[in-house]
Amino acid sequence: MIYENKSSKVTRRAMMATAFGGLAAMSAGTQRRAADRKPVSSEDKLVRISKITSEWQRLLPLWREKDTEKPIQAIENLWDGPHGKAIIALGPGIIPYLIQQLRKGDFVFIVPLKLITNVDISNGKDSSLPDITIPEIAKLWLKWWDGDND
Repeated sequence: MIYENKSSKVTRRAMMATAFGGLAAMSAGTQRRAADRKPVSSEDKLVRISKITSEWQRLLPLWREKDTEKPIQAIENLWDGPHGKAIIALGPGIIPYLIQQLRKGDFVFIVPLKLITNVDISNGKDSSLPDITIPEIAKLWLKWWDGDND
């Protein structure tokens, strides 16, 4: 199964190609035509990945300590604080780290996955309704990541 986003079908491979491919110019805040952009070198990609990794490692403990201490109504609210928003702002480059957290059973990471990818992983089912649970949604994200799109 390939999961829908608002405008098209999105696969893990397409999402990661976008994350590490030609978005260097856009991430720097410039929006030029594709023909005007310089190709992104492997070294530039590694630097970008390294920056994302170090920011993830810096922000995750801050998020756990500061943003998750207050009572919440829904897991979405865990990401409303400054560190949660900063984690989400890192974009598709942190998807492997979010998946890693899901594999550990930390289901709250389904929220940034949804916000970053814009993928409707449950095909319109609402996790607040009895027809799908948060652990089931987490399993769908893992299937999406692993490429189990049957």
